[in-house]
Amino acid sequence: MNRAMNRTALVALLAIAAGCDGATPGEEDVAPEIDPTCDPLDPTLCALPFPSSLFLAEDEATTSGYRVAYLDETLPINRDDSRSRPDYFNEKDGFSTMSSLLFYMEDFNLDGHVRHMDLAAYEDADAKTALIDVATGERVPHWVEVDDTAEEDDERLIVVHPAVPLKHETRYVFGIRGAVTNSGDTIAPSEAFAALRDDDGAENYVTDERQAHFDEVVFPALEGQGFDRGELQLAWDFHTLSADSSLGRMEWMRDDALEFFGDAGPEYTINEIEDEDCTVEGTTIGRTIYGEMTVPLYTETDEGGTFLTRDADGMPYRNGTTTTEFMVRLPCSLILAPEPGFILQYGHGLLGDYSEARTGYLSEMADRYKWVIAAMSWKGMSEDDVGDITLMLVTDITNFIMIPERSMQGFVEKVALGELLNGSFATDDAVTYDGVHLLDAGRFSYYGNSQGGILGGAYLALSKRLERGVLGVPGMPYGVLLTRSADFDPFFLLFKEKFKDHRDITLSIALMQQLWDPAEGSGWAWQMNQEPRDGVPAKDVLLQAAIGDAQVTTLGAQLMARAYGATTVSPQTRPVFGVEEREAPFTGSALVEWYYPDGATEPVEAMPPDHEGDTHECPRRELAAQDQLRDFVEEGVINQYCDGVCEGIREGFCD
Repeated sequence: MNRAMNRTALVALLAIAAGCDGATPGEEDVAPEIDPTCDPLDPTLCALPFPSSLFLAEDEATTSGYRVAYLDETLPINRDDSRSRPDYFNEKDGFSTMSSLLFYMEDFNLDGHVRHMDLAAYEDADAKTALIDVATGERVPHWVEVDDTAEEDDERLIVVHPAVPLKHETRYVFGIRGAVTNSGDTIAPSEAFAALRDDDGAENYVTDERQAHFDEVVFPALEGQGFDRGELQLAWDFHTLSADSSLGRMEWMRDDALEFFGDAGPEYTINEIEDEDCTVEGTTIGRTIYGEMTVPLYTETDEGGTFLTRDADGMPYRNGTTTTEFMVRLPCSLILAPEPGFILQYGHGLLGDYSEARTGYLSEMADRYKWVIAAMSWKGMSEDDVGDITLMLVTDITNFIMIPERSMQGFVEKVALGELLNGSFATDDAVTYDGVHLLDAGRFSYYGNSQGGILGGAYLALSKRLERGVLGVPGMPYGVLLTRSADFDPFFLLFKEKFKDHRDITLSIALMQQLWDPAEGSGWAWQMNQEPRDGVPAKDVLLQAAIGDAQVTTLGAQLMARAYGATTVSPQTRPVFGVEEREAPFTGSALVEWYYPDGATEPVEAMPPDHEGDTHECPRRELAAQDQLRDFVEEGVINQYCDGVCEGIREGFCD
């Protein structure tokens, strides 16, 4: 894609000015210089429509053959005249495989468009939108919504979400037709797009190369799906990044850390042992061990607001070592009758810490099932990071990359904990009773809730040790989750204070997804079990979600289910597009949605359900869900313990 100045126009202009070849000013029309900073197809914001191949440059040095090439003045600017810099976006060789698509049409009416409630409509012959895989010519499931988080009607972008992960290193075309206003009037295309579509004066807006690209790639892809060129109101294309570009740094860090640890696992120190009397009725955990282990450091510092190290090739390198805390809990059932116990690594919720693993229901599960529970704070998305995240949001969101990059250091430390539990620590005197080691090294799985389910999707997929895991009330990508989460409300307030136009906020969130992928489940969607990377086993996943969840929308869990080839368990709570129902018992991956009649109703709009009826905490406390979880992590089998569909009462149980 040639994004340089229109040199032909410039040469002609100079020739006229100099009186060359007898030309006289006014005798011939000269195409104006084309500004490469902004895309004229959607003049609302410079970077719209998003994401667009206009902002890709050819680069033979990358895996995909491209590199993102935003200019310094393309991205959003806040009230303090601080503009997001393109530095970190331009490291990528394409766009996210789970990116939201954004464009603007004033007074846009959603009637007749594909919605998340009726995803099958994406295939209809009269569908108003099409997202097309150029290589196959096939449509991709997606849904369309208006950004209802904006307070002003004229600041609502149109948001298109892929309903399945897009492929790596693939070109996609999006087009829309039949869009009308709320008064029923047909929405006119922008002047630039109309000129490009009709090949009438397009040289005033785009280069000859871009016109040719649309003529040869974009319009034919849409015409192949029954979208006549003349009826299009907007169309564009984009190219997704390679798995190497998205995940390569994280994979290198994991492998370097594993080599550093060796077979014995990381070096560790036990700092404190907290014992309880298991003969006292109601006591479930007999010993809690607090320690710290030595791990490689791949960030510039070991504190909030830091970034990955980068060598001359942009890859991280080991920056010495650091220590990180961990907690291990031994249940009374193992202590009173010593035997090796199954090891369950726990992942905590949003901006929390490892103390969540002390929760009563989890302690009861550990005692009932004879499990050893291990946990650590998730560096990058823990309680200790809140201040730095807040400061970044109110100063310069260019530095947003600190969240995923510090989280990637956190992933290394999660891997370290797995190696610790299955290494020399498993025979430590602190976990040995009557000569019996209570950690059954090799019998090991992962269970995370909320943020532990969101980030857990990435941790599971990258782990070379784990074979399966359970993600409770999970979802992906953050681009879908944030606007539907009550937890995001305080951060939205910060955004609204910093940006004059809500459309800049929506665009900023979509841009963040480009950086977030390697540190949350969406970036690893294909790698979980459809296309695992070399040397990494495919994983089975049990997803336990709650209808009416005000913190993590079930749409995110459904996206995971489609990505992982999961099935619902018969009798299913409700049909889920692209997910087949299956009779238990079976092996593989599964999605189980719990329904609470007294819980919140899920809104159609991209808004959170009523927090007063939040069901987020419910499934993890259901005995049927816990028994299902036990069978899965220990044996890899999906069983159904619900009497009919999985249904419960929220009030007095998890409110």
